[in-house]
Amino acid sequence: MAESEHAMIARLLSPLSQGLPGAFALSDDAAALAPPEGCEFVITMDTLVEGVHFLFDGSAAAAGRAAAKALAVNVSDLSAKGAEPYAYLLSLALPDGHAVWLDGFVTGLQAAQDDFALKLAGGDTVRTPGPFTVTITAIGAVPTGGMLRRSGARPGDILMVSGCIGDAHLGLVLDRSERRATGWRVAIGDDGVTGLLARNRTPTPRRQLIPALRAYATATLDVSDGLAIDASRMAAASGVGVEIDLASLPLSRACAALVAIGEVRIEELVTGGDDYEILAAVAPADEAAFVAAAGHAGLLLTSIGGIAAETGLRITGANGQPMQLDSLGWDHFA
Repeated sequence: MAESEHAMIARLLSPLSQGLPGAFALSDDAAALAPPEGCEFVITMDTLVEGVHFLFDGSAAAAGRAAAKALAVNVSDLSAKGAEPYAYLLSLALPDGHAVWLDGFVTGLQAAQDDFALKLAGGDTVRTPGPFTVTITAIGAVPTGGMLRRSGARPGDILMVSGCIGDAHLGLVLDRSERRATGWRVAIGDDGVTGLLARNRTPTPRRQLIPALRAYATATLDVSDGLAIDASRMAAASGVGVEIDLASLPLSRACAALVAIGEVRIEELVTGGDDYEILAAVAPADEAAFVAAAGHAGLLLTSIGGIAAETGLRITGANGQPMQLDSLGWDHFA
C-alpha cells in the first residue's frame, strides 16, 4: 500500500525540522519565525528540475545528490548576501516511483542541512507526471541593514572571485558524455574526472567567506549562470562597467590541463555556469585584508579584473587581446 502524504511528511520530513522553534514539527499550516536579535531575514529561492539542473537515474544515491545540490545552491545565494543560513522551505513535485528513492533524497537533505546549519520550516509536496522538481526557499540572517547587494560596485574597485572557475561546467560535460569522460581520463586521470564530476553534482557554498564579505566587499553575487553573465549583471546593477582578464582566471589543475591540450576553450569556462563561487568587488585599499581574511578561512581569492566607469563588459583574452564571447552564459529563455 502506498504511503500517504501525511504519513510521508511525518516519517521523513518532520524530523528535519527538529530544533527549529516555530516549525511545530511541520504539524501546522505555517511556521512562525523571528530573526535573531539585531538581525533581519534574507530570503532566496531556487528551483532545480530533473534533466535541466541535475541528471537523475532513479537511484537513492542520485536523489540524495539532488537534495544536497538543491540546498547548496540556495545557501550559496545566502552566503553571497552575507547571510548566515537559518531555515528553509521545501517544495517537492514527485513522479511515480518516488517511493524507491525518497528515503535517499531525505538522507542527502539531512546531511546537507547539518553541514549548512539550518532546519526545515515547512513546504509542500505534490505528485507530478514528471519531471522530478525541487524548489527550496532559503532563509538567512544578517545584521539589520547589512545585506550585501549587486549594486555597490564602484569605478576603481577590484573584481575578485573565490575558488576555481569552470570545473562544474566540465563536470556536466562529463556526466553527459561517456566518450569525453574516456578521453579526458587519459589527460587528467581518475582523480581529475572524479573531482570535476563532484563540483557539478555537489557544489560547495562558500559560507566561510561571509565575515570577510561583510567587512570588505562593495558588491557581491554567486556565480551560477556563468562568470561573464553574472559579472555583467553586477555591473548593470551598479551602473558601471566590468573588465575581466582571462589570463588571471583561477583554474583547477584538471581544468588547466584540459585547456593546455586544447580539449577545452577557456571561453567555455566563463560561460558554462554552475560554479557557485562568489564574485565580489572590493576597494583597492582593502584587497590585501580581504585576501588575508579569506586565507584564514581556508579559501583562495583571485583578482580577475576591475570595475570601470564606462558601462558594459570587456574581456581580455589569454593572449592579451580584447575578445568577444558568442554567449555570456546560461539563460533559461534565450
